[in-house]
Amino acid sequence: MEIFEKIAEKFGTPTYVYFADTIREKARRVLEVFENLEVLPTFAVKANGNPVLLRILRDAGYGMDVVTPGELIASELAGVSMDKIVWNGNGKTEEEMKFFLLKGVKMVNVDSFEEMELWRKMKTHDLDFFIRVNPDVDPKTHPHISTGLKKHKFGIPLNSLEDFLKKFSDMNVVGLHVHIGSQITDVSPFVEALSKVIEASDKYGFKSINIGGGWGINYEGKELNLEEFKEKVIPLLKGKKVIFEIGRYIIGPAGVLLLRVVRVKKGNKNFIVADGGMNTLIRPSLYSAYHNIKILGRNEDVKKFDVVGPLCESGDILGIDRYLPEPEEGDLLIVENAGAYGFSMSNNYNSTLKPAEVLVDGDRVYLIRKREGLDDLFRNVIFPCLE
Repeated sequence: MEIFEKIAEKFGTPTYVYFADTIREKARRVLEVFENLEVLPTFAVKANGNPVLLRILRDAGYGMDVVTPGELIASELAGVSMDKIVWNGNGKTEEEMKFFLLKGVKMVNVDSFEEMELWRKMKTHDLDFFIRVNPDVDPKTHPHISTGLKKHKFGIPLNSLEDFLKKFSDMNVVGLHVHIGSQITDVSPFVEALSKVIEASDKYGFKSINIGGGWGINYEGKELNLEEFKEKVIPLLKGKKVIFEIGRYIIGPAGVLLLRVVRVKKGNKNFIVADGGMNTLIRPSLYSAYHNIKILGRNEDVKKFDVVGPLCESGDILGIDRYLPEPEEGDLLIVENAGAYGFSMSNNYNSTLKPAEVLVDGDRVYLIRKREGLDDLFRNVIFPCLE
C-alpha cells in the first residue's frame, strides 16, 4: 500500500496505476490455454490503448486487434508489426481504408455485405479477409456489451454466409470471425457459438478462424474458468489456425484507479465524495458495473456509503451501498480491476481533466501518460471572426 501513497504524492490523483508483472502473467496464462494450437494472439486495444502497455504485450508475443486509426497508431508506437494487426469494426470508412492500406495492415474482419462492396470497389485483393458472422447466441452478459444475437449490429447472419461467399468469390476470404460479447463468465456460450461457426468453416474449407475474445474477469466473485474453456473449447479448434482477441482478461486486473477523498457527507444517506467519478471510470454509471473499492490505511468498523464523484450528475457513481470504514478527507481510495475500459473510456465532462497513468515494473515507477492540463481542454478551439 505504501506504493500508492508514493504515487499519489508524486503524481497526484486521479491516477491509473498498472502493474507490469500482472500484465505479463495474464498474457502468459492466456497463451497456455492455446499451447497446442497454431495461434496469432492479439490484444484488444479498445480495452487500453496506452502504447507503453501495448509494448509489454508486443514483447509477450501479441499482435493487436484495432478498430480505429488512433488504435493503429498506438500499436505502431508500441512497435507492433503490421502483419500482426487485425482491423475490426462495423463502421469502416473509405478514408480509413486508405489509411490502413497505406500503413500496410493485411488482416481485416469484414462486418457486412456493404463493407465488402467498398473493399471490392477499392480493388484490394491482397488482404486477408475474415467475415464476421453472427451466430445468434446469448452470451449471458450485460446487454450493452453483448454482440452475438441477431438483433445486434455486428456481423452477418450465419444463414447469409453462402450468399456472401458467392457474391464475393473474387475477394480473398480466408476465414470467419466471431465475437459474441464481453465480460463472459460462462463457458457454454463460447461452446455454442464456436460449434456453429466451426461447422460453417469446415463446410467452406476455411483453415483459419478468428474466435474473438470476451473472457470475463472477477469483478464480484465470478470469472471465466480457463480450465473448463480449455477442456471444452480448445478441442473444437484442432487443425485450425486460430486468431483470438483478448483485452479485459489481461489488462483489467493489472490496473487500479487511485483517487482521493474530498468529502465525507453524512445524513439520511452517507456519501464518500472522491476527486474522480464517471469522468475517470464510467463503467459503474454506464453498465451498473461493480468494482471493489478500498480505503487505504483504514480497517476500523464499517458503515454503509455510496461512493460518488464530484460531477453535476446523480449518476456520477463509483459504488452504491458499500460497507467501508469511514474515511477522512484526503484519504486515498483504490478502485480495483480498473485497467480495462477505464482510461480508454474516460472523458472531459464538466471540463474535467483526464487522469495520469503510471506503470509499476518491479521496484520502478514510471509516469506513462501526463495528466491533462487546462490548456489541453481548449487547444483545438477556434474563435471565428464574426464582425
